[in-house]
Amino acid sequence: MAKPNAITELFAGLPGWAWPFVALCLFIPVSTLGGAVPVGLGLAGAIGAATVAKDAERPKSTRIALCTGVTVLAWVGLVATLLVLRRAG
Repeated sequence: MAKPNAITELFAGLPGWAWPFVALCLFIPVSTLGGAVPVGLGLAGAIGAATVAKDAERPKSTRIALCTGVTVLAWVGLVATLLVLRRAG
């Protein structure tokens, strides 16, 4: 059997409550119809949220708060990028 890659390993065993955070981050490149910056922001947010969600050393409430922060930060990064691009163009 093939060894799972790092992405599969990261999302395996993810708590059910964490999937909306991952989905919201992965929706960033979909909402902008792609592009390197939105894809990077979306993937970074999804990976960050999944990593925080699986940190069993922290209480669940802390992990939820951190996932919220990661997700909001990813979206704020997108809005800031779009504002800069709008101003430049």
